[in-house]
Amino acid sequence: MLLAVVLSAATPTPAQTTEPKHKTIPFLKTQVYPVDGTYLVLQDANVRIRPATKGRRVGRRARGERVRVVGRAKGHWLAIRGDDGKDIGFIYHSTLMPVIDGVLETTIEGRLPVSASRQCHYDLRFEGKTPAEGQAFEFADYGVKWTCDIAGRQVIFHTPMFLTEGPYSGTFKRDHQITIDIMDLSDNMENVMSTHTLWDRDKAVVRFDAVTVKKFADKPKVSETNARTLSEALHAAVQISASAWNDSLWTAIAQRHAKTSN
Repeated sequence: MLLAVVLSAATPTPAQTTEPKHKTIPFLKTQVYPVDGTYLVLQDANVRIRPATKGRRVGRRARGERVRVVGRAKGHWLAIRGDDGKDIGFIYHSTLMPVIDGVLETTIEGRLPVSASRQCHYDLRFEGKTPAEGQAFEFADYGVKWTCDIAGRQVIFHTPMFLTEGPYSGTFKRDHQITIDIMDLSDNMENVMSTHTLWDRDKAVVRFDAVTVKKFADKPKVSETNARTLSEALHAAVQISASAWNDSLWTAIAQRHAKTSN
């Protein structure tokens, strides 16, 4: 099944893990700022009836469990709710890490007008997950098949792509790195062309971050795009990355393709 993604032009929502200006909601006997997301328990943690260390303990969550966070109290406490919809209590924020599930049930299909002389179609598929060394989260791995018309010639190539399911910077913000690697420009793994984008889920924005081989990139034509869902974020990462790749990179891809197809 193919999923064609169209990016929304809607205005991004305010950051949800800070204390937004909109109204609070009741949670047990406390008013909290709304937050909606899955969090990973980093170490065994107490659950308390109110957001204070003196609050009565009403349970515990073990390291490695995942909890649903629905609110943030003033200070550093997050409100968790059970799968049955029942409000449970508060956990101190530093014991939790925001995570996202990078699994795609469908294939993302899209088209990109790279330039007047280059048009690309791509298929993006989920391929599995790999551990992130030294981190509590995993990488979600994808494969992208590119079919591009370059100066009147069809060129097909593949690029791996990955998403950090937890915060890429080691902080507690809900931001994730999305990277596309072009492997077939060099036989030396150290010279892989990687394009990094960052997805800030609180601001619902994907933005350009960096490339590893400067000679293959210019300032991206699209540096930032709205993205609320995982599919939109992956599509945005493809769009932003391709807009940064310059003529030297496209020429190298075409030459490499010519060599491998003979």
